Amino acid sequence: MGKITGSNKHASEIGDIFRNKHIPLLAKIEGAEDYSPPKTFSWYPNNLGFQVDLPKSVVKKNVNFASTQRFLVSETEVGNISRQEAVSMIPPLVLDVEPHHYVLDMCAAPGSKTAQLVEALHANDDKEWPTGFVMANDSDYRRSHMLVHQIKRLNSPNFVVVNHDAQQFPKIKLSKDANEFVKFDRILCDVPCTGDATMRKNINVWKDWRIGNAIGLHPLQINILTRGLQLLKKGGRLVFSTCSLNPIENEAIVAEVLRKWGGRIKTRII
Repeated sequence: MGKITGSNKHASEIGDIFRNKHIPLLAKIEGAEDYSPPKTFSWYPNNLGFQVDLPKSVVKKNVNFASTQRFLVSETEVGNISRQEAVSMIPPLVLDVEPHHYVLDMCAAPGSKTAQLVEALHANDDKEWPTGFVMANDSDYRRSHMLVHQIKRLNSPNFVVVNHDAQQFPKIKLSKDANEFVKFDRILCDVPCTGDATMRKNINVWKDWRIGNAIGLHPLQINILTRGLQLLKKGGRLVFSTCSLNPIENEAIVAEVLRKWGGRIKTRII
């Protein structure tokens, strides 16, 4: 799976090349069993999300795929295409970021979701420059450095990387003379988790899985979500997401936060 990145006009051009030139070549691959032709995701904005479901054995042998492989590799290297799980693309879309929003990504690295947030911020660049910004945070300074390299290819001046413990994310003022601390319109809490929903591709998850793993992460996840709610502007939107199917890391987190916050927040489970 992957998505086209960049500004609307440029992304549309790359998307048109892929849809009109490469997908027709791959409509039918001889010798490929259980093969689904490449497709775009109808739910991704402007059909810029797509899936290519081909085994390496077919890629290497079939001449029809050679030009598409070169296209994908070259465009990925220059940052026009990003590889990303389809399910990973959903949380930033649910946030519904607009160009004037102040956005916080609390646990941002490696940055694929953050890139989507930045792209959403620049969705109307043809008409006006965004007045909002995306602040990407990660508690690990090495991963924060990775964020810089991941996002800088988007060439956005409305983006900043910070390195803090998300549980204790500090109050921020945009200037020394500001009277109030910053509250965010949109917050993404893609918290650290056991990742047990990635078992299909990560065999180490099977080997290392223990009941206590989720129990140990439960307090951390609650603390990050709680801090996110404290930083959220009234009427704003926060998305909490994990790569886990464990109720201890999902429904139990939401239930605990609802007990603490009561009617001050409204929830929607997707």
